[in-house]
Amino acid sequence: MNKELLKTLQDLVRLAAEEYGDKAYIKEKAGTAIIEKSFNDLYDNSRRIASCLTEKLGGEKVHAAVIGPTSYAYLAAYFGTVINGNVTVPLDAQLACDDICELMNRADVNVFFFDKRYEPMIAAVKENCPQIKAYISLQPADCADISISEIVEKYQPTELKNIAESDLASIVYTSGTTGKAKGVMLAHSNLIDNVTCQDNESSPEDVLLTVLPVHHVYCFTCDILLSLRYGATVCVNDSMMRIAQNLKLFQPTIILLVPMIAQTIYKQIQTVSSSKGLPPAAVAQAVFGGRLKGIFSGGAYLSPELINNYLELGIPIAQGYGMTECSPRISTASFDEISTAGDVGKIVNRCEVKIVDGEIVVSSPSVMQGYYKYPEATAEALDSDGWLHTGDLGYVGDNRRLFITGRKKNLIILSNGENVSPEELENKFAGKSIVAEVLVYAEEGFITAEVFPNSEECPDADDAAAKLNEMIKEINLTLPSSKTIRRLRVRDREFDKTTTRKILRKQSYQGDIK
Repeated sequence: MNKELLKTLQDLVRLAAEEYGDKAYIKEKAGTAIIEKSFNDLYDNSRRIASCLTEKLGGEKVHAAVIGPTSYAYLAAYFGTVINGNVTVPLDAQLACDDICELMNRADVNVFFFDKRYEPMIAAVKENCPQIKAYISLQPADCADISISEIVEKYQPTELKNIAESDLASIVYTSGTTGKAKGVMLAHSNLIDNVTCQDNESSPEDVLLTVLPVHHVYCFTCDILLSLRYGATVCVNDSMMRIAQNLKLFQPTIILLVPMIAQTIYKQIQTVSSSKGLPPAAVAQAVFGGRLKGIFSGGAYLSPELINNYLELGIPIAQGYGMTECSPRISTASFDEISTAGDVGKIVNRCEVKIVDGEIVVSSPSVMQGYYKYPEATAEALDSDGWLHTGDLGYVGDNRRLFITGRKKNLIILSNGENVSPEELENKFAGKSIVAEVLVYAEEGFITAEVFPNSEECPDADDAAAKLNEMIKEINLTLPSSKTIRRLRVRDREFDKTTTRKILRKQSYQGDIK
């Protein structure tokens, strides 16, 4: 695809149809069958949905919320909204009804696309969101005004409006570990820049298995939009419980994961290898379907140890870094340039990074327009020159490789004035089989590690505490005295987390001091 012609998401969907036509874009399971939808199907169906929205709202600007797991219907709803100059609001499928209503009201949502499984909450939504004028179900549902399949049958493809690169395309709510969610305003130009900031990342021969939540811009940009650009086929993983089956079924060449999932799959490979006496590399090929070229990882810290473990299996795992406010990619890596130095890849093209008082500050065409109706937060994140203050601490190494050392707001400031990054210490526990979860903080002047141990590895609590204390002694040998961990708390249950499985930093301490 000629990226010089790409200015908006409307261009992306249209050019993908022109170039890749009837080639399968989406494959998803429907019972025992596999349903395929082509690039032509997406462009045609999106224009039919755009026609419906125009009729339902009489030309009024549409802010359409979309909620549900990844599906062709979800994507058709998303693109049917944005390709005609309207705005999508992707919602976290794990949120409670009250939270969903609150976010839709804040984003001025007037159309609600919903998966059928959310049908029981529609009465409450209608009561709490009176401004919503159309309820459209992704599958046929009694409480909807109309469903996607009915739209496709009833409406003709509309003539699309001319839209500008600077037009708002999406309001994406952040899911931070502190504070309330903020609505990140991403323009067409932001998303298109992130799709085109690198080259030769995929091809029409590639098959992706998409496993991450589609409302996250990491998944949406790197699975959904990049596949449109390159003509790759996206296969839908219908459940994390069936990821092993779906890897064998769809035989992907590329997969995006978060480190937690990559670690879990690696442990499964090791278990099978040990129990059956098979070479780990052979087991890995079988687990991933036999055609995997590599894994892209983001969303959290990926330990060099895990990267090395996968390299020993013959599978490169490339680490990237970004944030919703940057659409999301700030740095990325390729399969032929895997680093185990602890960096998060190279800064992408057209992105500038500077370090201000230890903080990573970014200028890029991918940077958001601001937070929706939240000028105070926008002013904190974007300076007068448009530089995005990420809140992450780090530095730029050789060859534009980026290193992350922690979060600015999480810094532990000791009585001697020393600043300690808790994430830097938490990363020391990564890859330790006895550690399921860890949180580092200051307590009564002591740097404390609170650990939820892996009960499968060490079921006895006292034994786990003894082993953890020995581990901390070893970790402390690698640290300057100002950063050494002085106190251990051992939990008997998981930490409270966000819906994206990130540990909430503000929660009460649990477990005795050991």
